[in-house]
Amino acid sequence: MLITLHTAGRPLRVGEIATRMQVVGPHVTWQVDELERHGLVHRVADPADQRARLVEPAPRTPARSGATCARCLGRCSGAMADCSEQDRADLTRLLGRMVDDLTAQVDDEPS
Repeated sequence: MLITLHTAGRPLRVGEIATRMQVVGPHVTWQVDELERHGLVHRVADPADQRARLVEPAPRTPARSGATCARCLGRCSGAMADCSEQDRADLTRLLGRMVDDLTAQVDDEPS
């Protein structure tokens, strides 16, 4: 999620984060709650709609997080460089399925 926020370059609504990460909203809300608890992100009012909240990296987030995100993205891109379009599509489908299955398991756990 930090990579998603970093690459967006602006605060995002939970729904936008979910769309970019190709996951369901409750999964993102849970992650935002955890990241906020650790002081890595915070919620701010949406200037276009004061009822809505946006998520952005917290000012206390280490400055090196941008470099870490860039390094991670570079490694992922490098690892995928020789993959065919079909392999990329298969990986995207399988990772989406895994995230959906994990989300369902988390949602089914008692609080």
